[in-house]
Amino acid sequence: MQGLLSDLPLMGILELVNATRQTGVLDVKAEVPYTVAFVGGEIVGGGILDWLGVDAIHASPMLPDSGSFEFKPSAVTGSPLSPYGHFTTDWARASDEWEQVCAVIGSPSRVFRGDVPLFDGAEGRSARGAARQTELPLFEVAQRLADAVRQGRAEPTGRYAWHSLRLRSGTTRTSPSPVAAALDGERNVGEVIAGGLAEADVRGHLLAEIRAGLRFPGSGWVLRDLIWEQKHLG
Repeated sequence: MQGLLSDLPLMGILELVNATRQTGVLDVKAEVPYTVAFVGGEIVGGGILDWLGVDAIHASPMLPDSGSFEFKPSAVTGSPLSPYGHFTTDWARASDEWEQVCAVIGSPSRVFRGDVPLFDGAEGRSARGAARQTELPLFEVAQRLADAVRQGRAEPTGRYAWHSLRLRSGTTRTSPSPVAAALDGERNVGEVIAGGLAEADVRGHLLAEIRAGLRFPGSGWVLRDLIWEQKHLG
């Protein structure tokens, strides 16, 4: 089963797989590419590239308006993340509310500092860092941070979680650029930006590289956050 999302909305595809109790993987090729794994029509896993789990699925747009899909029956194992109806209801809510949260904080990678638990250290912390430390759902932590920002209790530091990446140029893209030349694998991305390159240019380069096939540990959450940032921060 495959087709265009403009012809068949994703929700209809999910409902069909659930109703027919199919087992396999749904591959969604859209601005945010992701997968959803089913066993007997129940959702047991999925995510964005190598970022897998409930947080990753909830961060995936449930109703992309363009792109394509393919469902492949395959041997999948695992237990339902929660009953299908409950999971999709929570996913729909998170899919809508993530946009509202990121309109305030930019993305879960953006580092904030303020008079707020988890973000009150000298260096501040990103929502991703705070969620890893506390093992709380990422969306819950991001919501708390967004509330604090709205109240004027936290402000951005100018850093992002992806600044710590050390990447070497020479991936699937062939067009030379100042950003590609600066990625030598020795300096992290934050140091490259501090060296004079524009944040937006580096963000755009990384986003294009990942879309073109660059993979590294964490490429899934980096892709998701870069897309949010490009939309909400420019």
